[in-house]
Amino acid sequence: MKTYNYLFALMMAAGAMVSCNDDDFLEENPKTIYTVESAFTKSGQVDAAVAREYIAFNYMYGWHNMVVEGGAASNLLGGSGTDMIDGGQAYPHMAAGMFSNYMSLNSNTQDFNGLWNELYQLASYANLALHGAELVEWKDPAEKEYAVAQSKFFLGWAYLRLGECFGGVPIVREYSEELKFDYARATRQETYAFAIENLVAAEAGLPQYPKQDGRAAKGIANHYLAEAYLAQGVETGDKSNYAKAIDAASKVVAAHPLMTQRFGVRADAASTGTGFMGIPNYKADGNVFYDLFQIGNYDYSAGNTESLMVAQAPSYDDWAANGGPVNLNGLTVGAPYRDMIWNEANADPSSAGPWKELTQMDPAYIGANMGPYLGGTSWGLIGQTDYADEVVWSGEFADGDIRNSEVVLCHPVVLDVKSRHHGEVCQKEWLQFPSALMRVSCKIAMQDGWGFTDHHVGYVGQPFGFQYGRDNYIARSSETYLLLAEAYLRNGDAAKAAETVNIVRDRAQATYKYATVTMRDILDERARELLFEEHRWPTLLRLGSSNGENEDMKYQLSHYTMFVNDLHEKGVTPTWNLFPIPLTVINLNSDAPIEQNKGWN
Repeated sequence: MKTYNYLFALMMAAGAMVSCNDDDFLEENPKTIYTVESAFTKSGQVDAAVAREYIAFNYMYGWHNMVVEGGAASNLLGGSGTDMIDGGQAYPHMAAGMFSNYMSLNSNTQDFNGLWNELYQLASYANLALHGAELVEWKDPAEKEYAVAQSKFFLGWAYLRLGECFGGVPIVREYSEELKFDYARATRQETYAFAIENLVAAEAGLPQYPKQDGRAAKGIANHYLAEAYLAQGVETGDKSNYAKAIDAASKVVAAHPLMTQRFGVRADAASTGTGFMGIPNYKADGNVFYDLFQIGNYDYSAGNTESLMVAQAPSYDDWAANGGPVNLNGLTVGAPYRDMIWNEANADPSSAGPWKELTQMDPAYIGANMGPYLGGTSWGLIGQTDYADEVVWSGEFADGDIRNSEVVLCHPVVLDVKSRHHGEVCQKEWLQFPSALMRVSCKIAMQDGWGFTDHHVGYVGQPFGFQYGRDNYIARSSETYLLLAEAYLRNGDAAKAAETVNIVRDRAQATYKYATVTMRDILDERARELLFEEHRWPTLLRLGSSNGENEDMKYQLSHYTMFVNDLHEKGVTPTWNLFPIPLTVINLNSDAPIEQNKGWN
């Protein structure tokens, strides 16, 4: 992946730019003292600083759990504790520790502090690059415009997420090395306005399509502009924002049509090539939605027109040479199927559980109970809820929809050859803990093993943990269509909103079509289309104004979280509409008060 190598090399240069050699530091008269001004002497150093922004940004997508690598932001932004996502070990005795047990949350909860810090860190990197861009001479003004536009994108995105999650926050408009203890909160409206200002500037300076895989372009800028205008419209009640959201989203879908036909190496019926362990390239039972999540198919340059921006993951060779963030789906996401056991009614003296005994696993499945068919060696840190797995597919919504097909969302079969259920789809009512059983998503697993290499051993020697070369979407235009539908709905045209949602459903070959939609219908469709992709918390939190009730969010959280719906625990409906300002932030800002958000005092 040439682009990944380029970005990573730039990141390393950025690290060197702002650090110093330990031996030099110990000298009484060091030859070089790095300051911001001396660090930026040529344009390439600015691009190195921009590369640092990409790395920080990419860590907030995918599932880089801080237990393994990365920080808290990716799991929280991705929806941990929402109606769609929570812990992959959905056992009653572990319920108290779930994020959807809202009684356990407070302003000291580390996830909130981690998210705050990572977003401000990204904004700081962007401001640093913008500062550096003004210090160097540029041979080509277009190169400066491009570097500035990328940093404006990251700055705008960071403040959009801050506004959605925390409301009004202190706005830092330029890079400064001065310590401050008197930051003042802007309003949420002002925070969104700052995000919009920077995203507009970014869109003007970015190319129509990515110059390199992984880089930002107009499509991703307009996508988040549409989201920002929606958020601002809800916050202010000014409906003119919805027209602006419609305009921004319409530009995206015009330039990035949905993929409607099979594509990539796994779609080529004429291919005689093979992947790992001789697995054929051609996947006969695949479909276009499945193809979207196959190695080599993520980028716009690969012919994937709906790809707006992609977080690049290194191949094994790239990773071995350079290091960097790898795809950890096999470790962090999905249920630990190997731990599931039969309940008393289905006790079997020859079988402890459907995937329990390693020596009794069906040899036809690579890796046995820790192989790709079951998603890998998952620690059960993240998994989908019954809402995402079952509720949104109930009744007529299951009919014809390829997103609900077995190749996309698989009901795993029993692999224990000594079980009387061997080869049958495992049923929840057979298990001691029914809530622990989840379907296996093609977005997370590479079930037949194709795409792995001989170097598939992952963290601490566990097999099928790392998915080298498998990227993560930042956004696809199918999500933009759902933003566009929301904009039509909020602008008073429910029929046009339904028509727009149906464009996504048409591609999915879904039989049922909407005649009209509500916001909860759109949330359901987002769950069908964007499981394991959407930043669900920002979506839910922006649905209400700072002083409103956000009834749609509270309905979803009180009905469909893993804590209350899957485990049938007695939960509480949140009294808050925003995440808390971390207590450490309030305490460190000693020279000026920062008011805590409602519901967290």
